[in-house]
Amino acid sequence: MFVFCLGLSIAGAGAGCVVGDGAASFDAPPVSVRAAGTGSSTTGPATTGPATTGPAGDLVATWVDAVQGVYGNGLSAAALTRNALITNVRANPVMVSVPLATESYADEGGEPELRFQLRHEPTREVMRYLVSCALEEGQSVSYTDTSTGEETTFPGEIGICPQWAEGGIGAKCRQLLTACMLSRVNALGRHVTLSMRGQAFQEDRPELLTPAPSVRVVTVTEDGDPIPSFARCTTETSGASRDCGWTPGHIGTCTPGSYVYIGVGGEPLGDCEADPSSAAGLPQGDTVVRVCSGIRGCDSGSPDHIEPSEVRCSGRSEPALHFRCPVSGHFSVMNGPRTSGGGGAPGLGKVLGAALQKHKRFSVTSHVQPMPPPPPGAISIIEASFKPAEYPAPEARVFRWREGAFYGSFWGNKPLHHRLEEGMNEVTEDGEFHGAPGSGESIFRHAFACTGEYWTEQAAYVEARLCAGAGEDKDCVATSVGACGDAHSFTDCPPLDQCSVADGGRVEGDGDFQQCKGVLGGIWRHPITVYLNHPSDVIRASPFARMVSGALYVDAPLCPDPEDAP
Repeated sequence: MFVFCLGLSIAGAGAGCVVGDGAASFDAPPVSVRAAGTGSSTTGPATTGPATTGPAGDLVATWVDAVQGVYGNGLSAAALTRNALITNVRANPVMVSVPLATESYADEGGEPELRFQLRHEPTREVMRYLVSCALEEGQSVSYTDTSTGEETTFPGEIGICPQWAEGGIGAKCRQLLTACMLSRVNALGRHVTLSMRGQAFQEDRPELLTPAPSVRVVTVTEDGDPIPSFARCTTETSGASRDCGWTPGHIGTCTPGSYVYIGVGGEPLGDCEADPSSAAGLPQGDTVVRVCSGIRGCDSGSPDHIEPSEVRCSGRSEPALHFRCPVSGHFSVMNGPRTSGGGGAPGLGKVLGAALQKHKRFSVTSHVQPMPPPPPGAISIIEASFKPAEYPAPEARVFRWREGAFYGSFWGNKPLHHRLEEGMNEVTEDGEFHGAPGSGESIFRHAFACTGEYWTEQAAYVEARLCAGAGEDKDCVATSVGACGDAHSFTDCPPLDQCSVADGGRVEGDGDFQQCKGVLGGIWRHPITVYLNHPSDVIRASPFARMVSGALYVDAPLCPDPEDAP
Protein backbone atom coordinates (compact mmCIF):
# COMPACT_ATOMS: atom_id res chain seq x y z
CA MET A 1 0.00 0.00 0.00
CA PHE A 2 0.86 3.61 -0.40
CA VAL A 3 -1.15 6.47 0.91
CA PHE A 4 0.02 9.63 -0.79
CA CYS A 5 -0.45 13.14 0.41
CA LEU A 6 -1.37 14.89 -2.73
CA GLY A 7 0.35 18.06 -3.83
CA LEU A 8 1.06 18.51 -7.50
CA SER A 9 -0.52 21.89 -7.09
CA ILE A 10 -1.83 23.87 -10.02
CA ALA A 11 -1.10 27.01 -8.07
CA GLY A 12 2.38 25.70 -7.39
CA ALA A 13 1.94 26.04 -3.64
CA GLY A 14 0.63 22.64 -2.73
CA ALA A 15 1.89 20.10 -0.32
CA GLY A 16 0.84 16.58 0.37
CA CYS A 17 1.83 13.22 1.61
CA VAL A 18 2.08 9.61 0.80
CA VAL A 19 1.58 6.76 3.17
CA GLY A 20 3.83 3.89 2.18
CA ASP A 21 6.02 1.20 3.60
CA GLY A 22 8.90 2.06 5.86
CA ALA A 23 8.85 5.81 5.35
CA ALA A 24 9.10 8.85 7.54
CA SER A 25 6.65 11.72 7.90
CA PHE A 26 7.03 14.82 5.76
CA ASP A 27 5.05 17.71 4.37
CA ALA A 28 6.87 17.53 1.03
CA PRO A 29 9.35 15.19 -0.61
CA PRO A 30 12.65 16.02 1.03
CA VAL A 31 15.35 17.81 -0.88
CA SER A 32 18.68 18.74 0.64
CA VAL A 33 20.35 21.92 -0.57
CA ARG A 34 23.95 22.88 0.15
CA ALA A 35 24.79 26.48 -0.63
CA ALA A 36 28.12 27.39 -2.14
CA GLY A 37 30.86 28.11 0.39
CA THR A 38 29.04 26.67 3.40
CA GLY A 39 30.03 23.73 5.53
CA SER A 40 26.54 22.67 6.58
CA SER A 41 23.44 21.59 4.74
CA THR A 42 19.83 22.55 5.25
CA THR A 43 17.03 20.15 4.52
CA GLY A 44 13.65 20.94 2.95
CA PRO A 45 10.34 20.87 4.80
CA ALA A 46 11.41 17.83 6.75
CA THR A 47 14.18 15.29 6.86
CA THR A 48 14.25 11.60 6.24
CA GLY A 49 15.34 8.87 8.59
CA PRO A 50 15.06 8.65 12.35
CA ALA A 51 14.35 11.65 14.51
CA THR A 52 17.24 13.69 15.77
CA THR A 53 17.73 15.51 19.02
CA GLY A 54 18.28 19.22 19.35
CA PRO A 55 19.95 21.35 21.97
CA ALA A 56 16.65 21.89 23.75
CA GLY A 57 13.59 19.75 24.34
CA ASP A 58 12.77 16.09 24.13
CA LEU A 59 13.16 13.96 21.08
CA VAL A 60 9.87 13.81 19.23
CA ALA A 61 10.33 10.77 17.06
CA THR A 62 9.53 10.72 13.37
CA TRP A 63 7.43 7.63 12.88
CA VAL A 64 8.95 4.89 10.78
CA ASP A 65 6.82 1.74 10.62
CA ALA A 66 7.47 -1.55 8.98
CA VAL A 67 4.06 -1.03 7.40
CA GLN A 68 3.78 2.51 6.14
CA GLY A 69 4.93 6.08 6.40
CA VAL A 70 3.92 9.53 5.24
CA TYR A 71 5.55 11.25 2.29
CA GLY A 72 5.05 14.77 1.04
CA ASN A 73 4.24 16.31 -2.32
CA GLY A 74 4.24 19.83 -3.71
CA LEU A 75 4.88 19.74 -7.44
CA SER A 76 2.70 22.03 -9.57
CA ALA A 77 0.90 21.12 -12.77
CA ALA A 78 2.65 24.07 -14.40
CA ALA A 79 6.03 22.53 -13.58
CA LEU A 80 4.97 19.14 -14.86
CA THR A 81 3.79 20.60 -18.19
CA ARG A 82 6.72 23.01 -18.66
CA ASN A 83 9.95 21.46 -17.47
CA ALA A 84 13.30 20.95 -19.14
CA LEU A 85 13.36 17.17 -18.85
CA ILE A 86 10.10 15.28 -19.44
CA THR A 87 8.63 17.97 -21.74
CA ASN A 88 11.94 18.63 -23.49
CA VAL A 89 11.91 16.88 -26.89
CA ARG A 90 15.65 16.13 -26.78
CA ALA A 91 15.92 15.19 -23.11
CA ASN A 92 12.76 13.06 -22.85
CA PRO A 93 14.03 9.88 -24.57
CA VAL A 94 17.53 10.17 -23.13
CA MET A 95 16.50 10.32 -19.47
CA VAL A 96 14.85 6.86 -19.53
CA SER A 97 17.76 5.29 -21.43
CA VAL A 98 20.41 6.20 -18.83
CA PRO A 99 20.62 5.70 -15.05
CA LEU A 100 18.62 7.99 -12.79
CA ALA A 101 21.88 9.01 -11.17
CA THR A 102 24.02 12.02 -10.35
CA GLU A 103 26.44 11.40 -13.20
CA SER A 104 23.73 11.51 -15.87
CA TYR A 105 22.68 15.07 -15.01
CA ALA A 106 26.05 16.65 -14.16
CA ASP A 107 26.85 20.01 -15.76
CA GLU A 108 30.29 18.62 -16.51
CA GLY A 109 30.41 15.12 -17.95
CA GLY A 110 26.70 14.40 -17.95
CA GLU A 111 24.58 13.41 -20.91
CA PRO A 112 24.65 16.29 -23.45
CA GLU A 113 20.84 16.45 -23.60
CA LEU A 114 20.55 16.55 -19.79
CA ARG A 115 23.33 18.99 -18.90
CA PHE A 116 22.26 22.30 -17.35
CA GLN A 117 18.56 21.35 -17.39
CA LEU A 118 18.37 21.19 -13.59
CA ARG A 119 19.36 24.85 -13.34
CA HIS A 120 15.62 25.50 -13.87
CA GLU A 121 13.81 25.49 -10.52
CA PRO A 122 10.50 23.97 -11.78
CA THR A 123 12.54 21.22 -13.41
CA ARG A 124 14.14 20.51 -10.05
CA GLU A 125 10.61 20.16 -8.65
CA VAL A 126 9.84 17.56 -11.29
CA MET A 127 13.08 15.73 -10.54
CA ARG A 128 12.24 15.74 -6.84
CA TYR A 129 8.98 13.90 -7.44
CA LEU A 130 10.38 11.65 -10.10
CA VAL A 131 13.12 10.45 -7.74
CA SER A 132 10.56 10.24 -4.92
CA CYS A 133 8.39 7.88 -6.99
CA ALA A 134 11.18 5.86 -8.59
CA LEU A 135 13.92 5.28 -6.03
CA GLU A 136 13.74 3.91 -2.52
CA GLU A 137 15.11 5.19 0.76
CA GLY A 138 18.89 5.17 0.80
CA GLN A 139 19.10 6.03 -2.90
CA SER A 140 19.38 9.59 -4.18
CA VAL A 141 20.34 11.83 -7.07
CA SER A 142 22.44 14.97 -6.55
CA TYR A 143 22.99 17.95 -8.77
CA THR A 144 25.51 20.80 -8.49
CA ASP A 145 24.84 23.99 -10.40
CA THR A 146 28.37 24.85 -11.50
CA SER A 147 27.39 28.47 -12.13
CA THR A 148 26.51 29.03 -8.46
CA GLY A 149 28.05 26.09 -6.61
CA GLU A 150 24.68 25.18 -5.09
CA GLU A 151 24.15 21.47 -4.55
CA THR A 152 20.72 19.84 -4.42
CA THR A 153 20.04 16.25 -3.37
CA PHE A 154 16.83 14.42 -4.22
CA PRO A 155 16.30 11.37 -1.99
CA GLY A 156 14.38 8.29 -3.05
CA GLU A 157 11.27 7.41 -1.07
CA ILE A 158 8.63 5.13 -2.58
CA GLY A 159 10.83 2.84 -4.63
CA ILE A 160 8.61 1.82 -7.54
CA CYS A 161 11.62 1.31 -9.84
CA PRO A 162 14.83 1.42 -7.77
CA GLN A 163 16.68 -0.36 -10.57
CA TRP A 164 16.61 2.88 -12.56
CA ALA A 165 19.63 3.95 -10.53
CA GLU A 166 21.69 1.38 -12.45
CA GLY A 167 20.45 1.75 -16.02
CA GLY A 168 17.60 2.57 -18.38
CA ILE A 169 14.05 1.44 -17.69
CA GLY A 170 11.42 -0.38 -19.73
CA ALA A 171 7.74 0.13 -20.42
CA LYS A 172 6.41 -1.13 -17.07
CA CYS A 173 8.52 1.26 -15.01
CA ARG A 174 7.68 4.15 -17.32
CA GLN A 175 3.96 3.50 -16.97
CA LEU A 176 4.04 3.09 -13.20
CA LEU A 177 6.07 6.26 -12.74
CA THR A 178 3.75 8.21 -15.02
CA ALA A 179 0.76 7.03 -12.97
CA CYS A 180 2.53 7.88 -9.71
CA MET A 181 3.22 11.46 -10.76
CA LEU A 182 -0.22 12.02 -12.32
CA SER A 183 -1.98 10.86 -9.18
CA ARG A 184 -0.08 13.41 -7.07
CA VAL A 185 -1.38 16.48 -8.88
CA ASN A 186 -3.43 18.72 -6.57
CA ALA A 187 -5.57 21.42 -8.15
CA LEU A 188 -6.16 23.29 -4.90
CA GLY A 189 -2.63 23.54 -3.57
CA ARG A 190 -3.82 21.80 -0.40
CA HIS A 191 -2.25 19.05 1.63
CA VAL A 192 -4.32 16.02 0.66
CA THR A 193 -3.71 12.48 1.82
CA LEU A 194 -4.66 9.75 -0.60
CA SER A 195 -4.31 6.01 -1.04
CA MET A 196 -2.60 4.69 -4.17
CA ARG A 197 -3.24 1.12 -5.26
CA GLY A 198 -1.87 -0.86 -8.14
CA GLN A 199 0.34 -3.73 -9.21
CA ALA A 200 4.05 -2.95 -9.15
CA PHE A 201 6.95 -5.39 -8.96
CA GLN A 202 5.35 -7.87 -6.56
CA GLU A 203 8.27 -10.29 -6.63
CA ASP A 204 10.53 -7.70 -4.96
CA ARG A 205 8.11 -5.73 -2.75
CA PRO A 206 4.74 -7.50 -2.58
CA GLU A 207 3.35 -4.88 -0.21
CA LEU A 208 3.99 -1.97 -2.58
CA LEU A 209 0.81 -0.19 -3.73
CA THR A 210 -1.44 -2.51 -1.70
CA PRO A 211 -3.63 -1.45 1.27
CA ALA A 212 -1.86 -1.56 4.62
CA PRO A 213 -3.27 -2.55 8.03
CA SER A 214 -2.84 0.95 9.48
CA VAL A 215 -2.38 4.61 8.53
CA ARG A 216 -0.34 7.21 10.41
CA VAL A 217 -1.81 10.49 11.58
CA VAL A 218 -1.07 13.37 9.17
CA THR A 219 1.27 15.88 10.83
CA VAL A 220 0.73 18.95 8.62
CA THR A 221 -2.21 21.26 7.92
CA GLU A 222 -4.16 21.52 4.66
CA ASP A 223 -1.76 24.32 3.73
CA GLY A 224 1.22 22.03 4.25
CA ASP A 225 2.41 23.78 7.42
CA PRO A 226 3.69 21.61 10.28
CA ILE A 227 1.19 21.24 13.12
CA PRO A 228 2.93 22.90 16.13
CA SER A 229 2.02 20.14 18.58
CA PHE A 230 4.43 17.75 16.85
CA ALA A 231 7.42 20.05 17.44
CA ARG A 232 9.70 19.69 20.44
CA CYS A 233 8.98 21.62 23.61
CA THR A 234 11.77 24.15 24.18
CA THR A 235 10.94 24.43 27.88
CA GLU A 236 9.60 21.87 30.30
CA THR A 237 5.84 21.70 29.73
CA SER A 238 3.31 19.38 31.33
CA GLY A 239 -0.22 18.20 30.69
CA ALA A 240 -2.50 17.30 27.83
CA SER A 241 -3.23 20.91 26.86
CA ARG A 242 0.31 21.71 25.71
CA ASP A 243 0.91 22.26 22.00
CA CYS A 244 4.35 20.67 21.69
CA GLY A 245 6.03 17.37 22.42
CA TRP A 246 3.39 15.12 20.85
CA THR A 247 3.93 12.02 18.72
CA PRO A 248 1.55 11.00 15.91
CA GLY A 249 -0.31 7.76 16.40
CA HIS A 250 -2.69 6.09 13.99
CA ILE A 251 -6.11 6.82 12.50
CA GLY A 252 -9.21 5.06 13.81
CA THR A 253 -12.76 4.64 12.55
CA CYS A 254 -16.02 4.74 14.48
CA THR A 255 -19.77 5.10 14.00
CA PRO A 256 -20.67 8.83 14.13
CA GLY A 257 -22.45 9.66 17.36
CA SER A 258 -21.34 6.51 19.18
CA TYR A 259 -19.31 6.58 22.40
CA VAL A 260 -15.66 5.58 22.11
CA TYR A 261 -13.27 4.65 24.93
CA ILE A 262 -9.51 4.54 24.52
CA GLY A 263 -6.93 3.42 27.05
CA VAL A 264 -3.15 3.16 27.11
CA GLY A 265 -1.85 -0.38 26.89
CA GLY A 266 -2.52 -3.47 24.83
CA GLU A 267 -4.88 -5.25 27.22
CA PRO A 268 -8.59 -5.07 26.27
CA LEU A 269 -10.77 -2.49 27.96
CA GLY A 270 -13.29 -3.88 30.43
CA ASP A 271 -16.61 -2.32 31.32
CA CYS A 272 -16.25 1.47 31.29
CA GLU A 273 -18.30 4.05 33.13
CA ALA A 274 -19.87 6.95 31.25
CA ASP A 275 -19.72 9.31 34.24
CA PRO A 276 -16.47 11.37 34.39
CA SER A 277 -16.70 11.42 38.18
CA SER A 278 -15.96 7.69 38.14
CA ALA A 279 -12.28 8.48 37.47
CA ALA A 280 -11.92 10.47 40.69
CA GLY A 281 -9.02 9.18 42.75
CA LEU A 282 -7.36 7.22 39.95
CA PRO A 283 -3.63 7.96 39.57
CA GLN A 284 -2.45 9.82 36.50
CA GLY A 285 -0.37 7.76 34.08
CA ASP A 286 2.91 8.84 32.49
CA THR A 287 1.27 9.21 29.06
CA VAL A 288 -1.12 11.89 27.81
CA VAL A 289 -3.42 11.25 24.86
CA ARG A 290 -5.12 13.67 22.48
CA VAL A 291 -7.91 12.77 20.06
CA CYS A 292 -8.71 14.78 16.91
CA SER A 293 -11.51 14.56 14.38
CA GLY A 294 -10.45 13.35 10.94
CA ILE A 295 -7.08 12.06 9.81
CA ARG A 296 -4.83 14.95 10.94
CA GLY A 297 -3.32 15.77 14.28
CA CYS A 298 -4.43 18.96 15.98
CA ASP A 299 -3.51 21.61 18.55
CA SER A 300 -5.49 22.06 21.74
CA GLY A 301 -7.36 25.09 20.38
CA SER A 302 -8.16 23.55 17.00
CA PRO A 303 -11.80 22.98 15.98
CA ASP A 304 -10.77 19.38 15.25
CA HIS A 305 -9.69 18.78 18.84
CA ILE A 306 -12.15 16.41 20.52
CA GLU A 307 -12.43 17.24 24.21
CA PRO A 308 -12.60 13.88 25.97
CA SER A 309 -13.44 13.05 29.56
CA GLU A 310 -11.60 10.61 31.82
CA VAL A 311 -13.58 7.63 33.08
CA ARG A 312 -12.97 4.45 35.04
CA CYS A 313 -12.80 1.08 33.26
CA SER A 314 -12.81 -2.20 35.14
CA GLY A 315 -9.43 -3.81 35.68
CA ARG A 316 -7.45 -0.61 35.01
CA SER A 317 -5.53 1.46 37.49
CA GLU A 318 -5.39 4.50 35.16
CA PRO A 319 -8.34 6.37 33.67
CA ALA A 320 -9.41 5.84 30.07
CA LEU A 321 -10.56 8.56 27.69
CA HIS A 322 -14.20 8.78 26.69
CA PHE A 323 -15.37 10.79 23.64
CA ARG A 324 -18.14 11.02 21.08
CA CYS A 325 -17.32 9.81 17.57
CA PRO A 326 -17.22 12.79 15.16
CA VAL A 327 -19.42 13.13 12.08
CA SER A 328 -16.47 12.26 9.85
CA GLY A 329 -16.34 8.76 11.32
CA HIS A 330 -12.55 9.06 11.68
CA PHE A 331 -10.39 10.03 14.64
CA SER A 332 -6.66 10.59 15.05
CA VAL A 333 -4.69 9.67 18.16
CA MET A 334 -1.67 11.59 19.44
CA ASN A 335 0.33 10.71 22.51
CA GLY A 336 3.28 11.96 24.51
CA PRO A 337 4.91 11.96 27.94
CA ARG A 338 2.99 13.84 30.59
CA THR A 339 5.96 16.21 30.90
CA SER A 340 8.05 17.15 27.88
CA GLY A 341 10.91 19.52 27.13
CA GLY A 342 13.57 21.22 29.17
CA GLY A 343 16.87 22.95 28.61
CA GLY A 344 19.99 21.27 27.35
CA ALA A 345 20.46 18.24 25.20
CA PRO A 346 18.29 15.32 26.28
CA GLY A 347 20.13 12.61 28.13
CA LEU A 348 19.94 8.89 27.44
CA GLY A 349 16.98 8.53 29.77
CA LYS A 350 14.93 11.11 27.91
CA VAL A 351 15.86 9.69 24.50
CA LEU A 352 15.04 6.15 25.62
CA GLY A 353 11.81 7.36 27.16
CA ALA A 354 10.80 9.07 23.92
CA ALA A 355 11.64 5.96 21.93
CA LEU A 356 9.45 3.86 24.21
CA GLN A 357 6.74 6.51 24.11
CA LYS A 358 6.31 6.26 20.37
CA HIS A 359 5.66 2.52 20.60
CA LYS A 360 2.77 2.93 23.06
CA ARG A 361 -0.17 0.66 22.39
CA PHE A 362 -3.81 1.57 22.86
CA SER A 363 -7.04 -0.33 23.38
CA VAL A 364 -10.35 0.92 22.02
CA THR A 365 -13.97 -0.04 22.57
CA SER A 366 -17.27 1.64 21.70
CA HIS A 367 -21.03 1.39 22.05
CA VAL A 368 -24.07 3.15 20.67
CA GLN A 369 -25.35 6.33 22.23
CA PRO A 370 -28.01 5.50 24.84
CA MET A 371 -31.41 6.32 23.37
CA PRO A 372 -35.00 5.92 24.45
CA PRO A 373 -36.44 2.56 23.42
CA PRO A 374 -38.04 2.71 19.96
CA PRO A 375 -41.78 2.22 19.50
CA PRO A 376 -42.97 -1.40 19.29
CA GLY A 377 -41.90 -2.94 16.01
CA ALA A 378 -39.45 -0.12 15.14
CA ILE A 379 -35.67 -0.33 14.87
CA SER A 380 -33.20 2.27 16.10
CA ILE A 381 -31.44 3.65 13.00
CA ILE A 382 -28.25 4.26 14.97
CA GLU A 383 -28.22 0.73 16.37
CA ALA A 384 -28.94 -0.75 12.96
CA SER A 385 -25.94 1.03 11.41
CA PHE A 386 -23.57 0.76 14.37
CA LYS A 387 -20.12 -0.67 13.77
CA PRO A 388 -17.56 -0.97 16.59
CA ALA A 389 -14.69 1.49 16.65
CA GLU A 390 -11.48 0.18 15.13
CA TYR A 391 -7.99 1.36 16.05
CA PRO A 392 -5.77 1.39 14.20
CA ALA A 393 -8.09 1.20 11.21
CA PRO A 394 -6.89 -0.43 7.99
CA GLU A 395 -6.13 1.78 5.02
CA ALA A 396 -9.07 0.40 3.05
CA ARG A 397 -11.51 1.71 5.70
CA VAL A 398 -9.85 5.10 6.04
CA PHE A 399 -9.78 5.72 2.28
CA ARG A 400 -13.04 4.46 0.74
CA TRP A 401 -13.83 6.93 -2.06
CA ARG A 402 -12.48 5.60 -5.35
CA GLU A 403 -11.55 8.70 -7.30
CA GLY A 404 -10.38 6.88 -10.41
CA ALA A 405 -7.28 5.69 -12.20
CA PHE A 406 -4.26 7.38 -13.79
CA TYR A 407 -2.22 5.69 -16.49
CA GLY A 408 -0.20 6.01 -19.66
CA SER A 409 3.40 7.00 -20.28
CA PHE A 410 5.34 10.25 -20.42
CA TRP A 411 7.94 8.47 -22.58
CA GLY A 412 7.92 6.29 -25.68
CA ASN A 413 6.56 6.73 -29.20
CA LYS A 414 5.95 10.45 -29.85
CA PRO A 415 4.92 11.12 -26.23
CA LEU A 416 4.65 14.94 -26.42
CA HIS A 417 2.19 17.36 -27.99
CA HIS A 418 2.95 18.17 -31.64
CA ARG A 419 3.52 21.86 -30.79
CA LEU A 420 6.64 20.98 -28.83
CA GLU A 421 9.77 21.30 -30.92
CA GLU A 422 13.51 21.12 -30.29
CA GLY A 423 14.71 24.12 -28.33
CA MET A 424 11.43 24.50 -26.42
CA ASN A 425 11.33 23.81 -22.67
CA GLU A 426 15.11 23.78 -22.70
CA VAL A 427 17.73 25.44 -20.48
CA THR A 428 20.82 26.98 -22.05
CA GLU A 429 24.25 26.91 -20.44
CA ASP A 430 23.69 30.43 -19.10
CA GLY A 431 20.60 29.18 -17.25
CA GLU A 432 17.96 30.74 -19.50
CA PHE A 433 14.79 28.68 -19.90
CA HIS A 434 13.02 28.76 -23.27
CA GLY A 435 9.45 27.73 -22.54
CA ALA A 436 6.94 26.33 -25.01
CA PRO A 437 3.62 28.02 -25.84
CA GLY A 438 0.44 26.62 -24.33
CA SER A 439 -1.06 23.61 -26.07
CA GLY A 440 -4.69 24.16 -25.11
CA GLU A 441 -4.94 20.47 -24.19
CA SER A 442 -2.87 17.66 -22.70
CA ILE A 443 0.86 18.15 -23.18
CA PHE A 444 1.32 14.36 -22.99
CA ARG A 445 -0.24 12.37 -25.84
CA HIS A 446 -0.31 9.11 -23.90
CA ALA A 447 -1.37 10.15 -20.36
CA PHE A 448 -4.96 9.47 -19.27
CA ALA A 449 -7.34 9.68 -16.34
CA CYS A 450 -10.70 8.04 -15.71
CA THR A 451 -13.06 8.60 -12.79
CA GLY A 452 -14.75 6.36 -10.24
CA GLU A 453 -18.44 5.57 -10.02
CA TYR A 454 -19.42 8.53 -7.82
CA TRP A 455 -18.11 11.36 -10.00
CA THR A 456 -20.03 13.26 -12.67
CA GLU A 457 -18.96 15.63 -15.44
CA GLN A 458 -15.79 13.61 -15.80
CA ALA A 459 -14.01 15.87 -18.30
CA ALA A 460 -14.63 18.99 -16.20
CA TYR A 461 -13.50 17.20 -13.05
CA VAL A 462 -10.27 15.95 -14.60
CA GLU A 463 -9.60 19.38 -16.10
CA ALA A 464 -9.92 21.01 -12.68
CA ARG A 465 -7.76 18.26 -11.20
CA LEU A 466 -4.98 18.11 -13.79
CA CYS A 467 -4.81 21.34 -15.81
CA ALA A 468 -3.15 24.72 -15.39
CA GLY A 469 -3.93 27.96 -17.20
CA ALA A 470 -6.94 28.73 -19.38
CA GLY A 471 -7.89 28.89 -23.04
CA GLU A 472 -5.03 28.52 -25.50
CA ASP A 473 -2.56 28.90 -22.64
CA LYS A 474 -4.05 25.92 -20.81
CA ASP A 475 -1.87 22.87 -20.40
CA CYS A 476 -3.04 19.57 -18.93
CA VAL A 477 -1.05 16.60 -17.76
CA ALA A 478 -3.60 13.98 -18.86
CA THR A 479 -6.67 13.47 -21.04
CA SER A 480 -10.03 12.48 -19.54
CA VAL A 481 -11.49 9.32 -21.08
CA GLY A 482 -14.68 9.01 -18.98
CA ALA A 483 -15.57 6.56 -16.23
CA CYS A 484 -13.16 3.77 -15.35
CA GLY A 485 -16.06 1.36 -14.84
CA ASP A 486 -19.63 2.14 -13.82
CA ALA A 487 -20.99 5.62 -13.15
CA HIS A 488 -24.12 6.88 -11.42
CA SER A 489 -26.40 8.84 -13.73
CA PHE A 490 -26.54 12.15 -11.87
CA THR A 491 -26.18 14.04 -15.15
CA ASP A 492 -25.36 12.86 -18.66
CA CYS A 493 -23.69 9.48 -18.64
CA PRO A 494 -20.01 9.42 -19.66
CA PRO A 495 -18.24 6.74 -21.66
CA LEU A 496 -18.17 3.70 -19.38
CA ASP A 497 -15.83 0.80 -18.67
CA GLN A 498 -12.57 2.40 -19.75
CA CYS A 499 -10.87 -0.22 -17.57
CA SER A 500 -11.95 -3.82 -18.16
CA VAL A 501 -10.88 -4.98 -14.69
CA ALA A 502 -12.42 -3.27 -11.63
CA ASP A 503 -10.38 -5.16 -9.03
CA GLY A 504 -6.90 -6.37 -9.91
CA GLY A 505 -6.22 -9.93 -8.91
CA ARG A 506 -3.06 -9.56 -6.81
CA VAL A 507 -4.92 -8.28 -3.74
CA GLU A 508 -8.56 -9.30 -3.80
CA GLY A 509 -10.90 -6.51 -2.76
CA ASP A 510 -8.46 -3.57 -2.93
CA GLY A 511 -10.40 -2.12 -5.88
CA ASP A 512 -7.55 -1.25 -8.22
CA PHE A 513 -8.52 -0.76 -11.86
CA GLN A 514 -6.50 -2.65 -14.46
CA GLN A 515 -6.41 -2.99 -18.25
CA CYS A 516 -7.36 0.62 -19.05
CA LYS A 517 -7.95 2.16 -22.49
CA GLY A 518 -6.47 5.27 -24.05
CA VAL A 519 -8.22 7.72 -26.37
CA LEU A 520 -7.30 5.88 -29.57
CA GLY A 521 -7.64 2.41 -28.12
CA GLY A 522 -4.81 0.27 -26.88
CA ILE A 523 -4.58 -1.15 -23.37
CA TRP A 524 -2.42 0.31 -20.60
CA ARG A 525 -1.53 -2.44 -18.16
CA HIS A 526 -0.01 -0.53 -15.25
CA PRO A 527 -2.43 2.10 -13.92
CA ILE A 528 -2.57 3.40 -10.35
CA THR A 529 -5.97 3.79 -8.70
CA VAL A 530 -6.51 6.60 -6.18
CA TYR A 531 -8.79 6.40 -3.14
CA LEU A 532 -9.68 9.48 -1.07
CA ASN A 533 -10.71 9.93 2.54
CA HIS A 534 -13.37 12.43 1.42
CA PRO A 535 -14.61 13.04 -2.14
CA SER A 536 -13.96 16.79 -1.99
CA ASP A 537 -10.32 16.40 -0.95
CA VAL A 538 -8.83 17.29 -4.32
CA ILE A 539 -11.64 19.34 -5.91
CA ARG A 540 -13.61 21.36 -3.37
CA ALA A 541 -16.81 21.55 -5.44
CA SER A 542 -16.61 18.09 -6.97
CA PRO A 543 -19.98 16.46 -7.66
CA PHE A 544 -20.39 13.19 -5.84
CA ALA A 545 -22.93 10.96 -4.20
CA ARG A 546 -24.27 12.38 -0.95
CA MET A 547 -22.47 11.28 2.19
CA VAL A 548 -24.53 10.83 5.36
CA SER A 549 -22.62 10.34 8.63
CA GLY A 550 -19.59 9.08 6.79
CA ALA A 551 -21.56 6.55 4.75
CA LEU A 552 -22.19 6.46 1.02
CA TYR A 553 -25.74 7.32 0.07
CA VAL A 554 -26.60 7.07 -3.61
CA ASP A 555 -29.94 8.30 -4.94
CA ALA A 556 -29.22 7.88 -8.65
CA PRO A 557 -29.14 4.68 -10.68
CA LEU A 558 -26.13 3.46 -12.54
CA CYS A 559 -25.74 4.56 -16.12
CA PRO A 560 -27.02 1.88 -18.51
CA ASP A 561 -24.45 -0.26 -20.23
CA PRO A 562 -24.32 0.74 -23.91
CA GLU A 563 -24.55 -2.93 -24.85
CA ASP A 564 -27.89 -3.17 -23.01
CA ALA A 565 -29.40 -0.08 -24.63
CA PRO A 566 -32.35 -0.70 -26.97
